[in-house]
Amino acid sequence: MMQKQAVSSFSAKEVTEWLMQSHSDGVYPCMAELLKYRYQPLRLPVPKASGNSAQSGQRLSKTRGRGMEFDEVRHYQAGDDVRAIDWRVTARTGQTHTKLFREEKERPVFLCVDFSNSMWFGSQLLLKSLQAAHVAAGIAWHTVQRGDRVGGLIYNNHQHIEIKPQARQHGALLLLKQLIALHPEMAPAESENNPDNSNTNLGNNQQDLGQQLRRLMKLCRPGADIVIISDFSELDSATIKLLQGLRKHHTVTAIMITDPFEERLPQNVFRDIDIYDGKEQHTLFLSNPDYHKKWQRQAIQWQSEREQGLRRAGVRVATVSAALPANMQWFHRGKH
Repeated sequence: MMQKQAVSSFSAKEVTEWLMQSHSDGVYPCMAELLKYRYQPLRLPVPKASGNSAQSGQRLSKTRGRGMEFDEVRHYQAGDDVRAIDWRVTARTGQTHTKLFREEKERPVFLCVDFSNSMWFGSQLLLKSLQAAHVAAGIAWHTVQRGDRVGGLIYNNHQHIEIKPQARQHGALLLLKQLIALHPEMAPAESENNPDNSNTNLGNNQQDLGQQLRRLMKLCRPGADIVIISDFSELDSATIKLLQGLRKHHTVTAIMITDPFEERLPQNVFRDIDIYDGKEQHTLFLSNPDYHKKWQRQAIQWQSEREQGLRRAGVRVATVSAALPANMQWFHRGKH
């Protein structure tokens, strides 16, 4: 669906300029930077028909009914409803033609956005959590602009917000407000002021990906487009099974947020440094060439295991780096 561009990152000057133009500090989401996706929406590819989805396939009807949209004109055949005859085409061609109609299929989009501790990391342009907010905003705007509803399930380590699918601009704006409210490091008071059509859990219970997948099974009606935006650091055999369960009734897309630092350590630093990855404190032995090689081997293996696990679950997989703007990495067409 999406591929990385040949350019892997911005220069320091380009980072500064882009952040300024985007009204972003690279750390905390604000309404101005998320509103820009109203004019730069990110389109999900049209899902392939699946026999397991309640809204899969597109049936053609000889008559027009409620919830039907025009599909095509063809030659009249025995048994066609005479009320569907296209008299203009018939008069122009001298042969009887009839209109066919397609059942309109609403495909609400449900965005599951991960703001857990492992997403609170970024080495170049944006935090992974902020890039997740950007991707969610872009998809939300495209969803409402095409006439569908958008809802969400946003979570960090201690809270989650459920947003019922809403249509039009209101639906996108509601999602944007909640992305800002539940982003890491926000004060609890920011998350308590929620509209009536969102449900916030402000307890101290630890939240994880598996819990959110189980919630999605209850929240989403069959036939929804579910988009999970995360680094999938918690992916294991149990979450893969949950994804397979979701896949039976929905179209599921996994958008994996990455950072270049996770794949390759800086090459021009010759001293050891301590870092916090959102979960634990680590020492990076940057002065040791063998340590660099070991890090890269492990990073490649970890990335491969996550991608293979997601594909084993039968979901569509895309990778978006936090080192570049989302729309620079977004392709309108791609592979399953």
